[in-house]
Amino acid sequence: MAVVERKKVENVRYLFGSPSTSKSRYNQIKRTFPEGKEYLIFAEPVYVEETNTLIWSTEHTGSIINFQKLSPTDQSIAKRLLTSSIQTLLNAAKKYETDELTEFIYNCIEIPSMDNVFLVRGSSGDNVVLSEWGFVSDTPGMEKGLLAKIINIKRVDMIFDVVYEDKEPAKNEKFFFDFEEQTQTHISDADAKIKLLEVRVDDKVIAYQMEKEQIINEQSFICYESGRYTLTAIRKIDMVFIVKNQDDQIVPNISFNFDYNGETTTLTSDANGKMTLPQVKVGGEVAAYQIKEEQKTNDHHFICEKDKENILRIVVEKEVVVAPPPPPPEKEPEKFDMRFKVIDHKGREVPNAKVTITYDGKTYEKFTDEQGFTILENVTPQSVVKVKAIGKIKK
Repeated sequence: MAVVERKKVENVRYLFGSPSTSKSRYNQIKRTFPEGKEYLIFAEPVYVEETNTLIWSTEHTGSIINFQKLSPTDQSIAKRLLTSSIQTLLNAAKKYETDELTEFIYNCIEIPSMDNVFLVRGSSGDNVVLSEWGFVSDTPGMEKGLLAKIINIKRVDMIFDVVYEDKEPAKNEKFFFDFEEQTQTHISDADAKIKLLEVRVDDKVIAYQMEKEQIINEQSFICYESGRYTLTAIRKIDMVFIVKNQDDQIVPNISFNFDYNGETTTLTSDANGKMTLPQVKVGGEVAAYQIKEEQKTNDHHFICEKDKENILRIVVEKEVVVAPPPPPPEKEPEKFDMRFKVIDHKGREVPNAKVTITYDGKTYEKFTDEQGFTILENVTPQSVVKVKAIGKIKK
């Protein structure tokens, strides 16, 4: 083993615990990649606790030159070897099909500065070795991810087409994205798209929505150099209800309770009989009911659907109007028979005299009997009766 460098542990922070555990981490990497020896990009660490020093060594043989002391040409060679070696290591890690291992390797290739890059030039060719791998600078303002930028690990923009389950474009939908130890929040634009800038190729991206501080609708993606990504959003709509009575007439000012998603909301119908339950998931179940004497009544159950009219049916008690009894029939006025007696100027009865009677719009002709009498039947009291008599007494 050739010593690459000896260095005190100061102004740096180890990502995997303490410097004393660095040897076991190296052995872990060595066991993971035994065949291709991809692990040789990392120098082997030995921690000396008494002096707080790490001794870094390599299996490569040849002259060992620090990156800062290389000529510009050799620095370019070192960068090319870094890119090639690390890409080979990452490809070997992906064969295990575990995101945790890939993320572990990305943390391993962290270094505090380019002072930790060495070119080993031997008879069999050039190689690069990293010391202080897995360490980052503990100095405020120093940037993490230095080596990833130096070796030009490829980054691309990820563009997501955001749609609902029915493939309709989903505008103005909010999503959270977890990648590279950060969380970003984005809202789909007018074209129903979301763009993540400069995502590391082959990185895993987790997208999700939030509801009542809980993660919902989680989806995962791998970033490709030229990938197309479709992100499915949960469609939510304002669910409109119309209150109608048994005669299909709208009813204003009626209250209902709605149970949805673990919460109860009370709404009252407006002048048009409508009430709106906001932001209900399409396909979600909604229960509606009224409370009467502290008991649930008039239960309704709905499945939220787009462009559907939801009817809340109630029975309105109608006031029964009792008609007054008809007035009693008017009593027929009492009627009498009128007797007329025809006499001459001497007071003698005139039999067989012709009597013309006008009564109640009608005219009657009658004749007197032997005693000079005639009768008009059924005459109402106080009625006007006109009578005219013509006759003579026979001698």
